[in-house]
Amino acid sequence: MTQSTFLITGGAGHIGQATCRVMAKHGCNIVIADKNKTGAQTFAKKLTKEFGVETLILTEDLSDQNSFATIRDLVEQRFGGLDYLVNNAAFYDDVPGWGVPFDEEGYDAWLAVMKVNLLAPFFLVQSLAPLLRQSDKASVVNVSSIYGLVGPDHGLYAGTQMTNPAAYAASKGGINQVTTWLSTVLAPKIRVNTVTPGGVERGQNAQFLERYNKKTPLNRMATEEDIAGAIEYLLLPTSRYVTGHNLVIDGGWTAW
Repeated sequence: MTQSTFLITGGAGHIGQATCRVMAKHGCNIVIADKNKTGAQTFAKKLTKEFGVETLILTEDLSDQNSFATIRDLVEQRFGGLDYLVNNAAFYDDVPGWGVPFDEEGYDAWLAVMKVNLLAPFFLVQSLAPLLRQSDKASVVNVSSIYGLVGPDHGLYAGTQMTNPAAYAASKGGINQVTTWLSTVLAPKIRVNTVTPGGVERGQNAQFLERYNKKTPLNRMATEEDIAGAIEYLLLPTSRYVTGHNLVIDGGWTAW
């Protein structure tokens, strides 16, 4: 049996690492696309040591439209094909007009966010589609957010340094619709689904955590493994009759 190949953008981040570990357990070659070259290389060495899988590090800038063809060519040269793709990269750079109050949000910041969070997933799928079509199990998962579904309760962030920019929410709402569109256009060869995480606990302000938990029926934030497990389900053939779906992993946040 030919070894499967898995590519994830933002692979050196928290959710990215948890998902790589899950797919490495299934024996996949792992392609980590992340601008954090040092972090990606360190993590890749751990994956190879623990699971014996091959890894490839890609540090192309996803805001550059030329990066998508480069990524396709490098994956094809190294592994000959691609079976699984997760669009997980998100814009977090510190630029003027980003992570600021409504009255200060900037046009250029919006453009930067959209390039990474919305345009990159679409055009990366477009570029990689010829490789994915060669697979008999091709599956794409786009990572969204509950703030692509509902508006923020800004009271959660009172007294903290945390923000909830409109540009982020708009990009995640957009990726939900991009998923739906791609799922019908790329069927039946390639399945395309979304995971929509709620907040993930990463040592946030104690007051914020208390407020967040009270708004969540399961009374806690998510773990990285909660999200990775959902991605695993949507990628693998266990969900072979699922496409165009948005799997919300929010502990019930959006149920209230």
